[in-house]
Amino acid sequence: MRIVSLFAGCGGLDWGFEHAGFDVVWANENDPTIHETYRLNHPKTTLNIQDIRTLTGADVPDCDGIIGGPPCQAWSEGGKQRGIEDPRGQLFLDYIRIVKKKKPKFFLIENVQGILQDKHKDSLAMFMSSLEEAGYNITYELLNAADYKIPQDRFRVFFIGIRKDLNNEYIFPDAATVIPITLKQAIGDIVEQPCFFGDEKMQQGNQLRKNHDVYIGAFDAKYMARNRVRGWDDVSFTMQAQARNAPLHPQAPKMTFVNSNLRQFAKGYEHLYRRLSVRECARIQTFPDNFHFIYDHVTDGYKMVGNAVPPRLSWFLAVQMKLAFAEEFNMSDKERKDMQKANTASVPKRVVATKIKEEYPQNIVMNKVQIADVSDLDLTKNVLISLVKLDNIEHYIRQEARIYYTGKHFPSTVALNNLYYFMPHIKGKGVKDLYLIKIARVGSKHEVHPECDENDFRLVFEIEYIKELFSEYRPIHLNIWHTFTDTTLDKLVKMNEMDDEI
Repeated sequence: MRIVSLFAGCGGLDWGFEHAGFDVVWANENDPTIHETYRLNHPKTTLNIQDIRTLTGADVPDCDGIIGGPPCQAWSEGGKQRGIEDPRGQLFLDYIRIVKKKKPKFFLIENVQGILQDKHKDSLAMFMSSLEEAGYNITYELLNAADYKIPQDRFRVFFIGIRKDLNNEYIFPDAATVIPITLKQAIGDIVEQPCFFGDEKMQQGNQLRKNHDVYIGAFDAKYMARNRVRGWDDVSFTMQAQARNAPLHPQAPKMTFVNSNLRQFAKGYEHLYRRLSVRECARIQTFPDNFHFIYDHVTDGYKMVGNAVPPRLSWFLAVQMKLAFAEEFNMSDKERKDMQKANTASVPKRVVATKIKEEYPQNIVMNKVQIADVSDLDLTKNVLISLVKLDNIEHYIRQEARIYYTGKHFPSTVALNNLYYFMPHIKGKGVKDLYLIKIARVGSKHEVHPECDENDFRLVFEIEYIKELFSEYRPIHLNIWHTFTDTTLDKLVKMNEMDDEI
């Protein structure tokens, strides 16, 4: 299938689609500091360098799909969030304009989670209605790159549109792993000394390892307001487009707390603090080492890497698109099943509730805790996000639910003795409300619905409403069987915190 890429950047999104078997025939990128890098790494793709606002339908070749990420700065939580009032935010409309002109079979749009905030709901509704009126069924979800074998926390929204005259259905990929890829695994083998650069024009980059170049500009007050180091056994912070905001290398200890607005480098270890190099950032973004970045200023290297969709995440998304259009690739049933299996190799096994009852004849957990206010919340505790069936939605919307029944099977990867918090996932909306799991046990619906089989066992959560964790529903991806997400409260809270994506 022929693909057109808009706002291509260095081509992280394109890489994933290329390696999933799509033909990226044409790409548009207006930033001259990126062109040489794109052409080097995507030699088979025609690169158009016009301002997208000047493109007409005739300029863009016919295609089966359009992919791309309109500039995110207008929506970013770390920016001013002017949205559609920002000229960069209006570029989203140019993407829509080209989709309307070319009418591809599908499109994919990537953007930051800030676009989902309530302040942008009118703009988002306008975008979605424009694309629906153009003849597309649209679905979107918020994904964390760490769920797809990428060693960083990186929340991004992906919008998928399938033309309404087609019967194809796109299904977002399940999480590819429950065991995170660590910084040690990602960059632990990079032991060469990096080269250091400020804002000056570079004469020559690192010759021992390509792009192993570090920016040494000053650390401003905003940067020093919180810890910027994650350890070797952690996943990284989000890769940033601005060099000054790049995370620090894990060789250094975590920064020392001074007050709520200030951290400092640990005394005696100041020499260990440096930003990750462009190559280290590229590794964390899952660019292969043979993907070379060309730049005269090291800051442009960080920009290309930080703005990209991680190639590995792009590949997972592209494989699901290939499965949605399997007939276009003349895939046999066996090929389709093999690809589905390869893309869900780490999906948790299903444990029958009756087996759990044998292990836990009484209660699985009893969380006897009084939550008087937000300060009582324990950020280290597990949160199980679970899909709510349509016939039970009203209880959850009114925040009146007291009991939740799972299906007959439960994921093997969810630690039963760690069950603590619960969040209902409302289909088409996402999550907002936080509950406490007071008791988790095995039971049956017969307890409250006598017409049900008393031996139809499933997990039962007796729950109590705590608070709205988010002011608006967040479309978090259910990464286990499209039914559950198992996470921790601190990871969810991060989604409400200001990040430095600029």
